[in-house]
Amino acid sequence: MNMSVSDMEFRLLKLATRKLLDTFGSLKVAADLCRVKPTNLSQYQSFEHTTFMPIDVALTLERHAGAPILTNEMSRMQEKGIDVTGERGVRDEALDVPVAVGELLAFVCEATTEHSPDGADLSENEKRRYIDLRRQVEEELRELDAAVEQNDTLRRRRVTD
Repeated sequence: MNMSVSDMEFRLLKLATRKLLDTFGSLKVAADLCRVKPTNLSQYQSFEHTTFMPIDVALTLERHAGAPILTNEMSRMQEKGIDVTGERGVRDEALDVPVAVGELLAFVCEATTEHSPDGADLSENEKRRYIDLRRQVEEELRELDAAVEQNDTLRRRRVTD
């Protein structure tokens, strides 16, 4: 993972990027409005890629979307000064589960559309990808289970002013 941002910041930025791109209906539509290809846009919103959207692309897409979605998230992160250096507890691990499940569901929905190469059926590559994403969900659940088993894990993350 990119070491210049914390794990939580990484996730928040990826989610905000996804929210911005979702305003366009498809990655192709968004790509037609900026200088990058749909595959690059897909990587910018993917938790499995460490790259982030270039600032000029974000600015262009936010203008077309009519909302500073990614900019607002970055501003919020700066204002709140989230401290994520402490131990991850139950709440933190629980928040990772829906992200992993969301990745899995998004993949299944995309891979089974009429317009996908194999239609509603999964190709061998798609089946492998499904298994990888399913394993990630299981890993997040194991981490949550481990946090539940530990002592003093119900404390909340500190937020500094």
